[in-house]
Amino acid sequence: MKSDVITVNNRGDGIEEALAASSSSALYRGLGHKEALHLRLLAEETLGMMRQITKEETAQFWVDSDGKSFELHLVAHPSVTGAMRAELLKVATSGKNEAARGVMGKIRDIFNRALSPETDEVVGDYYTQGLILPPEYMAADPTSYSMTAGIMTWSMQKYRESVKSEKPDSEKAKEKWDELEKSIVANLADEVRIGISKDKVEMTVYKKFAE
Repeated sequence: MKSDVITVNNRGDGIEEALAASSSSALYRGLGHKEALHLRLLAEETLGMMRQITKEETAQFWVDSDGKSFELHLVAHPSVTGAMRAELLKVATSGKNEAARGVMGKIRDIFNRALSPETDEVVGDYYTQGLILPPEYMAADPTSYSMTAGIMTWSMQKYRESVKSEKPDSEKAKEKWDELEKSIVANLADEVRIGISKDKVEMTVYKKFAE
């Protein structure tokens, strides 16, 4: 079942209606109190990100549900360019990205950059750590992939796996792992994906509750 599609913006308009759509989906699927609370928390984290988008922007939010499987969708339609794709795949060479602390900070940073392609700042390595490439591009330079592919996908679980593998040998990875352990979204959601295509940026939060 697909809920009503709610238009939200970074001024806060539509946020309460979107949260109500989440609650209605939980009620329709017969979630218990704790499960419904977890779904609402995920919706709040997703929608709260909109308030921190740097440019004036609107997006559509809705909930897809099937049994006790839920997907929270947040979709915006920027002008996505080849330059933006290359920018997203640059790896920071020194220091920390001060605007991208915490798991949701990193997710917001990726989403925000896709909406604001004109920037001189480099994206942190957390982007390439979560990037999913089709098998035919696995051996290719990710930047060349970004200039030709129809869609790029960032995955929280892929990012988690990358951080976990680097943790024994990297203090930076240990800090990222600590962020993951403290994050509401990382602990409650089964997966978070950001898809960046030619005409839209879509964040999808996946959660399946036990039957």
